[in-house]
Amino acid sequence: MSDEAPKDLTTEFAVELAKQFPIKNVYDDALKPSAAQAGQILQDIVKTIQLALAPLQIAGAYQDRLRAFIDRSVRAVPEKQRVSPPPQILGPIVEGIRYEPEGTPIDEMFSRLLSSSLDSERLDRAHPAFPAIIRQLSADEAKILTTLKGTTFEYVHSQPYNRATNLFGAAVIEKDALPTAGLVFPNKVPFYVQHLNQLGLAGIFQVGNQEALFDAAGQQNGVRVRSQYRLMDFGQAFVEACT
Repeated sequence: MSDEAPKDLTTEFAVELAKQFPIKNVYDDALKPSAAQAGQILQDIVKTIQLALAPLQIAGAYQDRLRAFIDRSVRAVPEKQRVSPPPQILGPIVEGIRYEPEGTPIDEMFSRLLSSSLDSERLDRAHPAFPAIIRQLSADEAKILTTLKGTTFEYVHSQPYNRATNLFGAAVIEKDALPTAGLVFPNKVPFYVQHLNQLGLAGIFQVGNQEALFDAAGQQNGVRVRSQYRLMDFGQAFVEACT
């Protein structure tokens, strides 16, 4: 089997699985399911998973993993709000969890995103770009994004000023309020933040103007810069859909 075959089959699986969510067509409110249909949704999904995964020739462990993942994501959505998930979101999620252990922050993001895409009241938050972004995150970066949801954290640094050379020295961190207790590699926060900034999700942004610092003689000997960790607008949309 070629390298492309598994991806194609996974896409086909996503399309078939999407057909098993006829709880409500988001584009047609007139399509209403019966109570019996709603009650059978999880059983229908299990059957579809078994049939759709058979051509993939994937180990039973992955089938069990996917079945549990889908079940958890569906149950997080109120029954009356369930809609058919867009295949362009569902397919990449199915592919993504093949390489992600269960119970990690990344697994949780995938599950939350799938729940958003299944929810008529949150579907507008689920963007096709989000699965690919999740796959680029580390577990620590996922935790940082979740921590930044709805809040900011102060970051203050100063730089000494040498009047003789008219140059500023290396930055000295005075305050870094970002919680790091739950991170696996807290020493890598600067790298994480740089990566999140490159992805357009979050960063450290200056607040107000620089503050001049002076010595006892009234001569400027440095500056202080007040900043904050915060989500960008795109990052805010991302965490609303994925956390």
